Amino acid sequence: MKINSKYQISNTKQISNFKQSPPPISSPLEGEGKGGGAVFLDCLGFRTSVLGFSRISALLILLLTFFGTLNAGAGDASATFLKIPVDSRVVALGDASAAYVDNASALYYNPAGLARIQKADFTFMHNMWLLGMYHEYGAVGFKIKQVGSFGLSFNYWGSGTIPRITIRGDTIGDFSASDWTANLGYGKDIGKFYIGGGFKYISEMNDSLGGSCFGFDLGAMYDTPLKGLQMGFSLANLGTQLKVDSLAYSLPMLVRLGWRYSLPGPGLAITQDFIFSNADDLGIGAGAEYWIAEVLALRLGYRTGANYEGLSGLRAGVGLLIKGFGIDYAYAPYGKLGMSNRFTISFKIQ
Repeated sequence: MKINSKYQISNTKQISNFKQSPPPISSPLEGEGKGGGAVFLDCLGFRTSVLGFSRISALLILLLTFFGTLNAGAGDASATFLKIPVDSRVVALGDASAAYVDNASALYYNPAGLARIQKADFTFMHNMWLLGMYHEYGAVGFKIKQVGSFGLSFNYWGSGTIPRITIRGDTIGDFSASDWTANLGYGKDIGKFYIGGGFKYISEMNDSLGGSCFGFDLGAMYDTPLKGLQMGFSLANLGTQLKVDSLAYSLPMLVRLGWRYSLPGPGLAITQDFIFSNADDLGIGAGAEYWIAEVLALRLGYRTGANYEGLSGLRAGVGLLIKGFGIDYAYAPYGKLGMSNRFTISFKIQ
């Protein structure tokens, strides 16, 4: 059979061109504006839509929360000071933080936020807690180019002096309780994605009884294609059980799933979190922040969940930022228990 030489040469060239120029790989946002406006993500060899990614993330969080409830019920968790929020700015916004936290307090809320630190950040909070108790938090975060961001924090809660009272009502001295944790975390930005993780050592002491354990935190954030909209989730306090004497208790696992939207125009943003826990009811935190001339911030928020009813869920605060130096204040009432006043001092190097 005779083969047309011109056809053979032409076909050979086509095969050669195909080998040298493979079909173009779709971009991470290919499909935007096509087929109903679907947006797709290509990550680690997997391709899925943003909607699909969100559904998978939500399902994973719900499953983890469910398994966490098998280990502890309301009131059965140890190291409950880990549920006390830090950073006055976040507190004033109803504890909503998962999508946007961008300073050293990310070690507590969402370690992925460490990747948002420009160069370095220092944060210290003093909390005049309830019934004479006190709560201190200090953290530092810094970025190393092409490596990622690192953070270190120390979280301390003290009961103050507590009278020791017998069944008969007699006072025989006093005692105190204290809890603390040291955290080490890492965050990395991958395009519009931010991921992070943390490791913590937890110590609890109640008079002469005490114990310790280890915990882990995970988190992720995403700057969506919609300008100003951020999403995030975090999983905190996964770890070993804390043993006190002959008893063992699970840690208060916290799962946050939230978003933040910065409205077009000067300085206004709204944020909201769903907060799941194996030691509390479902909570919702929401708040709004308004910056005036990028110097003065006004904040208002609300928090629902266990022990938050009526005005006890209200949050409010202000912030001042001048050349990287910030001072923030948050007011939080807790019904019959009283009120909490938090002050945070921070410094950013950009």
